[in-house]
This record gives sequence, structure tokens and C-alpha cells, in this order.
Amino acid sequence: MDLKGKKLLILGGGPDMVGVTKLAQSMGCEVHIIDYYDTLRSPAKLVADHSANVNFFDTDAAVAYIREHSIDGVMTGYTDSYLHQYLKVCKAAGLPHYGDETSFGIATDKMLFKQACLKSGVGVIPGTNAYDFETVKQFSEENGYPLMLKPVDNSGSRGVIKCESPEKLQECYEYARSFSRTDNVIVERFMDCDSIGIVYQLAGEEPYLAAVCDRDIYQAKSDGSAIVSGTRYPSKYQQRYIAEADAAMRKMLKANGFRDGMVSPMAFVDDKGFYMCEMCYRPSGGHHFTLIEDQNGINGLALLIEFAVTGKTESYDPTRETPNFKDCCGMIHIMGVPGKEIAHVSGIENIWAHENVLDVCQELFVGQTIGKDGTTAQELLSVWLKAPDWDAFALVVEEIKSMLEVYDSENNSLVLKS
Repeated sequence: MDLKGKKLLILGGGPDMVGVTKLAQSMGCEVHIIDYYDTLRSPAKLVADHSANVNFFDTDAAVAYIREHSIDGVMTGYTDSYLHQYLKVCKAAGLPHYGDETSFGIATDKMLFKQACLKSGVGVIPGTNAYDFETVKQFSEENGYPLMLKPVDNSGSRGVIKCESPEKLQECYEYARSFSRTDNVIVERFMDCDSIGIVYQLAGEEPYLAAVCDRDIYQAKSDGSAIVSGTRYPSKYQQRYIAEADAAMRKMLKANGFRDGMVSPMAFVDDKGFYMCEMCYRPSGGHHFTLIEDQNGINGLALLIEFAVTGKTESYDPTRETPNFKDCCGMIHIMGVPGKEIAHVSGIENIWAHENVLDVCQELFVGQTIGKDGTTAQELLSVWLKAPDWDAFALVVEEIKSMLEVYDSENNSLVLKS
């Protein structure tokens, strides 16, 4: 798709947006980035054609920038917290937007997601939302331990905590609630089983299954909060998912107005069924599109850029969409030691040069402090790769990990060994 002459405004220039910026530029777009962060927090500003320190949560200021620079389209990604403001800015400026209040609400509120799934016959984790401790206590008495508590309206595993005893329940509830803007917490059964990720590409209102992956989970020892440490495509559960859950998930997406974007639900699975836990309706940190493009030539991120500046995705050919990957593909997050400041990083160039590596995203840089254990703020580097079989894949992963060197000022390694 040739988008020469089109001007794209990106809301937020975090590390993942470096790749978005370069892709949009390769498609012919002039890329603008606005946020109120410096280039350490917003490194995509360094590769954009234009950038400015504009608070895009100030809708009037964002629209003024759009008018001044004759912007054709707006996009964002990688964080739920920007989606509703993205919608507000697009509406105020009269520009295309791929979601609406209903679909973004379901995508960013875990309880709304549960309710939408249940209405369409999609399995979910047994649980309830709670605005008070008594509701949490009652659920624990009826369901036992361990439990997971999480804020309804946050992402990146922020505020997620595992509770293993009645003595810790109040403390865990207050912790999870502190991360919710609405004091709303979900309490759920702890799922001690495998986890998968699913990807749908939406063309208009029609969802096409693009990928199913197995998710490896890293769990913090301190509080049980967890993040994905790696993914593997195709999933060993792919055919079961297609047979047992695909139709119901498509029904849910159509019933709630999801359209013209990429959707990434996440679920647990055991011998009884699939249990949805949350979803992304935006480019996610898993960068599924990188592996999907390598395997079938369709890049969902490129389609989102095309939609942003034209309001259409005419280049999409759904007949090429398939979750049946030819190679063993995957992603790894390399995590760092929480709370430590980074003084030295090296080896990324060698990782990029590896013949099996498809893409690399540096998440943290020299001068930054590694975030909380069990959250996405702990990720040092993300790498996407492929291999002809899983044994070869495992060897490549070990080679990549050995190449990365991250140290503090006292020359202690900050690469978490797990």
C-alpha cells in the first residue's frame, strides 16, 4: 500500500512505537508523534519526521496540532490507557477511528469483557467484580484458595496479585484496588493450567482467525503477579480452539461492534474447556503481526496504519489469512532484576544480526530503572524469531539470551535468570 503524501499522527512515542514509525515511513507516510515525555521515555520521537511535547490528553491541544499540520489520520497502541482518548481525539478532529465506546469499553474493562463473553457463550474464568471487601470475602468462602485479584481497568499485570490464604485477603484486595481508577476489583479462581493467545484480524465487522499461540508465563515470587515471558506459534491447542471456542468468540466480536483492527484475546485452557481472561483491541506487546507477516504475508499493523490515514483497508486479502504457520515461531521477553538502574547495555546488534531473528524491541535504556517484578515494566528486550523445529528454536533462544549484556553501575548483571 503506497501512502505517499499521507500524514500520520501517533499518540505516544514509547519503545514499541519505533517500529510503528519506521513501518509507516516505509509505506510513504510522514510521521508525527506527540506526548509530554522526553526521548528517553519516548524514543520513537527520535525517528519520527516531526515530534512535539504536546499532552494529547488535552483534546483541544491535540486537535489544534492536527489542524496546524494537516494530519490525515491518528493511531496509538501498546497501552489500554490511551484508547479512549484516541477515540475522543479522532472524533473531535473528524478522522477515522477503528473502535467505539462499546468495543473499547469491553477491551479495557475486564468485567465488561467477561459479561460480553458470557452473553455469546464464550467461557470465562469463574469470578466476580467487587467494589467492597465483603464481596471478595464471600467469593473466597465459596470458592477457596488460591485466588487472583486484579483491578478491572488496568493492564500490563499492574495491580494483579495472588492470594493464598484468608490472612492475606484484605491486604491483597487493597493492593489490587489501589491500581483501579474506579475502586473496582475482580476476584477470580487461580488458574493453574496452560495459557494461550488468539489473534483475529478484522476487515469491516468480519473477524478472521490469524494465529493461536501458547504463552509461557513468568510469575513474581513476591505476590504472584504474572506476565508473558514467551509465546510459541502455532499452539498445541489450535485445533481444539477452532473446534470448541472460535465460533463463540467471533459471535462476541460481531455482537459488540469490533471492526477494522486487530483483536488479541487471552485464555487459559484445561481438559474441560477455554477460559477467557482479557483481550487487547490494539497493537499489543506480543507483536503478533511480525510473525503473521513472516508466515502469510499479512501485516495487521500495516493495515491499521492504512486505516488510520484512509479509513479503509483495501489492501487486505482475507483468503491469505491462516493460523497454520509453516515454521516454529515465537517471541521472548528478557526480564531484568526489579528496582535496579541500568548503566550499560550491549549485544543488541548481535541479536539483530542472528539469522533466525525477525525483529527486536529494546524496552528499557541506560539511565532507566527496571520496574516491578511480574509486570511489563520489568522487560528489558523483546525478540521475535523462527526456526524449522522446536529443538532448534530452543537453541536459538539460549543463543539470544547469552548475547544480551545489561549491567548496573557496579558491573552486576541485571538480566534475570529464569
